[in-house]
Amino acid sequence: MKTSLKALFTLAALAVTLCQCAPKDSPGTPGDLTVPVTGVSLSRTELSLQEGDHFKLVARVEPATATNQAVHWSTATPELVQIQAETGQGTALARGEASVTATTADGGFTASCKILIAENPTPDPGPDPDPGKPDEPRNPGAPAAYGALPTAGQVAWQRQELLMFYHFGQATFSGWDGENSSCNGQAWSEDLLLNNYKPGTLDVDQWVKVAADNGFREVILTAKHHDGFCLWDNPESTTDVANEQCSNHTDVVQALREACNRYGVNMGLYLSPWDRMIEVSGKSTSEYEAMYKYALQDLMTRYAPVVEMWFDGNHAGNFDWESVNGVVLDANPDCVIFSNGGPGCRWVGNENGDAGETNWSTLNIQGRGLSPSNLPGNYEDYLAHGDRDGDSWCPAECDFSIQQIGDHNGWFYGADDSRKTARQLMRLYYESVGRNGVFLMNVPPSDQGVIDQKEKQVIEEFTTLRTSIFGNNLADGATATSSSVRGNYTPGYGAQNLLDGDYDSYFATDDGVTTARIEVELDGTKTFNRVMLQEYIPLGQRVERFTIQYRKGAVWADWAQGTTIGHKRILLGPSVTTDAVRIVIDASLACPLLNNFGLFNDTVSGL
Repeated sequence: MKTSLKALFTLAALAVTLCQCAPKDSPGTPGDLTVPVTGVSLSRTELSLQEGDHFKLVARVEPATATNQAVHWSTATPELVQIQAETGQGTALARGEASVTATTADGGFTASCKILIAENPTPDPGPDPDPGKPDEPRNPGAPAAYGALPTAGQVAWQRQELLMFYHFGQATFSGWDGENSSCNGQAWSEDLLLNNYKPGTLDVDQWVKVAADNGFREVILTAKHHDGFCLWDNPESTTDVANEQCSNHTDVVQALREACNRYGVNMGLYLSPWDRMIEVSGKSTSEYEAMYKYALQDLMTRYAPVVEMWFDGNHAGNFDWESVNGVVLDANPDCVIFSNGGPGCRWVGNENGDAGETNWSTLNIQGRGLSPSNLPGNYEDYLAHGDRDGDSWCPAECDFSIQQIGDHNGWFYGADDSRKTARQLMRLYYESVGRNGVFLMNVPPSDQGVIDQKEKQVIEEFTTLRTSIFGNNLADGATATSSSVRGNYTPGYGAQNLLDGDYDSYFATDDGVTTARIEVELDGTKTFNRVMLQEYIPLGQRVERFTIQYRKGAVWADWAQGTTIGHKRILLGPSVTTDAVRIVIDASLACPLLNNFGLFNDTVSGL
């Protein structure tokens, strides 16, 4: 057991907290964990508008992991331009040269956009010298949002695309993670778990460096798995690394927080609702729920910012999940909460790492009555595909492990487990990120406290494959035209926005126009076998059927067809050589909004 002195301190802290209804004060967890702002940039540095035009600017605070992302918008020319201080939305008022400035709340960094405003042309009352000349098009304004929408946190989370999971704890050494009723034939007990946990060394920095070096922008740690063993000094448990019986007292969550700060990687946490130690303790559900929420509050405040909270649905229990979610969001408002049914993101319905080819980011959470402890009906189907016009924005996260035991995942390290190959990981990338999902790969640290060289080599080979395939966009240098443009306003909504590399500029049609043809004239003859498309999801997911064609002599030939797009869709098809490609939007729930297009040639994966 822990020392009696620590037990007294824990009881005293709990008593104070219950009286004050405030979270635990964590010594040594102050602002030194805050990630400071180092700069800011804007989506546009110059705009050309007419009087009366509306516009929206987007600020990108650097680094992306900065704790305080807030900016304040202002203008030195209020007589020429009006700007909303909190949103960056504005209106051109009068002719002239104006400017808008974004200033970060942290550090006072600034970035400005020059705005050239032309006079709004008025009709000439006299004869038209050129009756055939069309009127100069004006910006009709952005399309209205459609359906359930993502939060800014959900958009930022999905744009990461590649996430790494670390299953680590006493099960790394015992091989038993709580799934079985006994641990190596022995009954679950605190002494047993404490004695099992015996890392001689721990190099958490190496874990995060492997992730950062290979393009993974978020890592998630099992702060507590089903066995009940905790990798931090849990105020609600003595079965943790702070116990004097442990051979290594490293606060692994704190070590991860510091490494993430160092490498600019976002941090997520996993706290299993199922707990074998609670099962043997005889505590009631209500007692455990209170303990669970207090432990969760400690994690959320002591180690913030936490960008994702993972609630495993295995034996999740009948908690008041709305209240539990509130503990997370009170401390980390932009945190994406994972569970069987969200609310931030959803399990994809399998542990194979793949999403359905049709994959909506919307889900009927309320309609289906989903929660971490409730998955009615054929969940494998609706979680893999989402719900068209679902009541909530809840995209799919596709989890799997790089280690394999027979035909199932090895979640904790096993020296004799088989490893997936780089080619298998590439296939899973196509079937997760390439199908509007997020790729979550478990890479369990070894009993030596590091990511084993076997895993590291496979991950690096996977990175080489991705770089070889997607490092050369064959659509670079191309030009694009479309069958229709919103308001005929090509500068704001034309097809060229698919090719400009700006996430916040997009192609759009008029309201009510739900089909479109976009022709991309390539910069010469190209050979491709992969097509990538992205929708502008901040305004909702819309496209439900599309076709890719290529010019074959004097005709257009079908290359492949798809259903949903969402954040990203990658189609695999035959290798063809052409000088032009056409995107045909066959059906969309509202006017389609596309913000990126790419052509690639995969000659290395063998897929």
